Amino acid sequence: MEPSERKKKILKTVVESYISTGEPVGSKAVCGMLDFPVSSATVRNDMAELSEQGLLEQPHTSAGRIPSNRGYRYYVDELMPVKKLSDDKREMISQRLYASADEPEKILSGASNLLASLSGYAAISTTPPGKDATVKRIRLVQTSTYSSMVVLITSSGMVKNRLFRCDFVLTPELLKIFENAVNSKLCGLSLSSFTPAFIQTTTIGFGELAMLLPNVMLAIMEAAQEASGTNISLDGETNLLFLPELDLSSARNVLNFLTRSGDVTDLLFRDDEAKNGIIIGDESSRAELKDLSIIKSHYTISDSNSGVIAIIGPVRMDYAGILADIKFISETVGKLIRDLMFDK
Repeated sequence: MEPSERKKKILKTVVESYISTGEPVGSKAVCGMLDFPVSSATVRNDMAELSEQGLLEQPHTSAGRIPSNRGYRYYVDELMPVKKLSDDKREMISQRLYASADEPEKILSGASNLLASLSGYAAISTTPPGKDATVKRIRLVQTSTYSSMVVLITSSGMVKNRLFRCDFVLTPELLKIFENAVNSKLCGLSLSSFTPAFIQTTTIGFGELAMLLPNVMLAIMEAAQEASGTNISLDGETNLLFLPELDLSSARNVLNFLTRSGDVTDLLFRDDEAKNGIIIGDESSRAELKDLSIIKSHYTISDSNSGVIAIIGPVRMDYAGILADIKFISETVGKLIRDLMFDK
């Protein structure tokens, strides 16, 4: 049954007070925080009904109420205010991210570092899923007389480098010929197509250049295969060791989960997207995360490619404030990576 407007205000008050203080909230305290007159007995009865509906819990018989996971869900879906960042904070975030804006992966690493610092929790940023990405451009950069570097730029904005060495002298003119040749054959192809068999067949197709390109093509294949995965930048994970909600064993299980990149990406990119990008407690379907919540936001590079910026912290967290931070950070990250792609 849908709570009455009065009960909604009481629930909102309890949730926000508990987020702020970490202490159970009693009816007298709620009366003092409401913006309309109501008796303590009425509030007590309403809180009891909210408990019966599964939105509040009473940790001890004589204590006040705290939100249940279901109460948090109702709050973030229906009652949570939209928080706007101050101009000063937006400027600070922009300056921090622009300082590492020379490579996409540095931008993502800077984003997770910044978000962990702002929240005091664990922060994650990911590259876009590479399975649908294509080759946007390949550059060859000379590093010595006999060696050079493949710089592979993908449609999702990722840049991967691989060194290769030849047993003949590499001149700028020869590298330019190589670069034009591989771009004419490989630009626009899916990263998933770069198998050993494909590389062998394609190399043969270069005709007179075929004998000179095997090491170049091998380096391109390795760069493409790395770019086809999803890379994760994790920061602030040790902050979880100090959460009162987690004992040492639980914290260890969470940290172990965060080392498994496949499990992390499955969770962050799963199809059952929660409203507001917020996953509360056991909604994650991960036993390790039952006492934690996740707030995530996708950044956009193109219509079909995006990565994720996320926070993992206690269920009792400032959802409105952190969501505002994450959304602005993800918007800025997307813009910075798109600008890099345009420049390239």
